[in-house]
Amino acid sequence: MELEAHLLGTSSARPANGREVSGSIVIVGKYQIAIDAGEGFQTRLKKQAQVLKNAKWETRISHTRLDAIALTHGHLDHCWGVLPMLLSMGLDCKKNPLSVLAPLHHDAYIALVKDGMDAKMPDSVPTVDLINQMRFWWAHLFNKISPEDMFPIFWYTVSWIDGEEKWLQLDPQNGTVSQLSTPPKPIGPHSLTPHQTTHSVPSCGWRITSADHLGKFNAKRSAELGLSHNQISKLANGEDITYVATSATTSSATTGVISVANEILLASDFRGPSTSGVSILITGDTGADAPELLALAKAAPLNLLIHESTYSDSYQTNAINYLHSTSRDAAKVATKIAAENLVLTHYSSRFVKTEIPLTEAREDHPRVHAGEDGDIFQIERDGSLKIFRISDGSPSQIFEPF
Repeated sequence: MELEAHLLGTSSARPANGREVSGSIVIVGKYQIAIDAGEGFQTRLKKQAQVLKNAKWETRISHTRLDAIALTHGHLDHCWGVLPMLLSMGLDCKKNPLSVLAPLHHDAYIALVKDGMDAKMPDSVPTVDLINQMRFWWAHLFNKISPEDMFPIFWYTVSWIDGEEKWLQLDPQNGTVSQLSTPPKPIGPHSLTPHQTTHSVPSCGWRITSADHLGKFNAKRSAELGLSHNQISKLANGEDITYVATSATTSSATTGVISVANEILLASDFRGPSTSGVSILITGDTGADAPELLALAKAAPLNLLIHESTYSDSYQTNAINYLHSTSRDAAKVATKIAAENLVLTHYSSRFVKTEIPLTEAREDHPRVHAGEDGDIFQIERDGSLKIFRISDGSPSQIFEPF
């Protein structure tokens, strides 16, 4: 398994019809990322963790193992669970660092750069913008947990100004704001990238892509050349080496004459073709025409798109007015960006069952799955997808999900 995602909430706005609000866990390599954390998220995470433990699942999830929380926007059904989970992390002696990443209104970015951490936010910045949410969290977090007991938290924000992605690192304990020349890298060799979406407040989707894999090393050739362990190690790690080639020759006058020549061995000549990592994108809330999402058509292949589908065709006007998507909108986006698989989520409470959105989406994309709380998605290195659903307290693979 190359990448694994746990869909822990599929309802929009509020819990309804047995569904909880937004929040997912994505595992790539040794890293765990939460994408959104609505009301009651840590309870859902612990429930899923117990299911995995009981099933002797290969991977384990935990709030204390999280390396990053990436938020799509500041509406409470997507972020109300962050503060209590942070407090639990402190109480449960989390040690490894946590990165929190969030989109901010562009005017919030400008104010922070100009006036620092205590900057007064202009009226154009929504009340629920994540800068205001984070200030609320900081006030409560540092009142409950002393700096000496606090695990390291790195706070990053992204804004889009004139179409350009701008990053800040905020340090609430030292009161500093730092502009970043490059995006943060909270999950090691893998990438966690935001893509601006269209909603009533600043918002984005998050794409997680596993690191590329090096091609197979040509051990046979290295053996034929008689390379030392140190030389092989350098070539395997991408370092070119100087190779001393020797040969014995004979003539009528002299025997055993040794000819010596230096040759540069290129590390690239000892590797087969590399393979690209696999990727998943989770949108959060968005209207149908989000330019940054549609621009992904020019990017590397997307193995799995988890896209909000708040409405059905009969409520298209609502989707337009409130900057949400219908299931058909989600399918059209998936088709335009060549997403191999589409999972619907974020259903309106109108949907007791998901047959209507699923049927409408499948008219525009061949591989659509209606997500349910607890669903697990595994993407293998070759891009193939397995889907598991919690049944009788245990994950069971769905062999014909489309």
